[in-house]
Amino acid sequence: MIDVKDKKSVCVSGLGFIGLPTACVLATSGYSVLGVDINPEVVNHIQSLKFTLSEPNLQLLLENAITSGNLKISTKVEAADIHIIAVPTPLTSDHKPNLSYLNIAVDALIPHLRTRDLVLIESTLPIGTTESMAQKLHKYNPEIYIAYCPERILPGNIVHELTHNDRVIGGINEDSALKAVNFYKSFVHGDIITTNARTAEAVKLAENTYRDINIAYANELSMIADHLNVNITELIHIANKHPRVHIHNPGPGVGGHCIPLSPWFLASSTPPLTQLITKAREINNNKTKWVIEKIRKTIKENNARVVACLGLTYKPNVPDLRESPALMIVDALEKEAMVLRVDPYFPDTIPLQEAIAKADLLIGLVAHREFQDIASHEITGKMLLDFAGVFE
Repeated sequence: MIDVKDKKSVCVSGLGFIGLPTACVLATSGYSVLGVDINPEVVNHIQSLKFTLSEPNLQLLLENAITSGNLKISTKVEAADIHIIAVPTPLTSDHKPNLSYLNIAVDALIPHLRTRDLVLIESTLPIGTTESMAQKLHKYNPEIYIAYCPERILPGNIVHELTHNDRVIGGINEDSALKAVNFYKSFVHGDIITTNARTAEAVKLAENTYRDINIAYANELSMIADHLNVNITELIHIANKHPRVHIHNPGPGVGGHCIPLSPWFLASSTPPLTQLITKAREINNNKTKWVIEKIRKTIKENNARVVACLGLTYKPNVPDLRESPALMIVDALEKEAMVLRVDPYFPDTIPLQEAIAKADLLIGLVAHREFQDIASHEITGKMLLDFAGVFE
């Protein structure tokens, strides 16, 4: 908690999966926070406090932040001691980083910058972006501090990880890094590592790309095992007994906002040097297509009329559909049979027991903890396809 006499104002631009929790954490830590989003509908929903946030503890945190008066929500940027930019940086259709939201956010805060203000960017960025944004900002005010500090959180545990994970800070100069460190130290309990902005950008991309490449190996191995009639679960379990081997669990592809996108941020900067990275992306995308074709073949060969797809989210135990391969698979099967969508995180889907009773074919796509209690006698006589360890 910051000292009242040192209370500073913070403006958070972008109230999505990162921006809103960040604004709430800062407001409940004693900062005077303005949360900004250019979407009026988002602003109205947050201000109303009538919608339910799926992230654990975030609903209560938001209510406390707003009722305390420390958090206000708006569509317009205002002057503040600290500006945090947490806007989306999606990909274009040809896998290039789309920085339009970042540019809008930077342009919006320029008229409000004052000498010695601190500007922090938390969005995922191509390497060198913070430096280019700094050049733009310094044309208007050369006496501001600028740093890059990527988020490193896990959906489903965002509130805790925002304050307890280690943070990497890349300043455009030493003074900016120091200013950013002092700010994050006021509410972060994890270690804070400093470097330059370019390295901090690369660290974020490298972390996500490392995971994508390792998942690609597991997914490719699962397709090989299927072709050669080898149990992939047993294979990985035994292989991981080796003290220097840790093969990931395969799945129907790779989803979420970070892992499928970050590799393209690296590849777009140096295409000739990223053959492994782009190949891993191709493998993970092809795994989803492979799963669809395998299901289609099974439906056709067995004349399956009702198919229950277990899991829609991009990973287990979170209500998050962003870039979900499971959802892509389910959508692709709609013309093949009657598809029953089953996911405990979405109440408008079919209850698990009802789906099991009605379906000819059960397909495991996401290993939610709620699926762990399926008894063997419940699925006796059912056709099973499991791409995520749901029925193990």
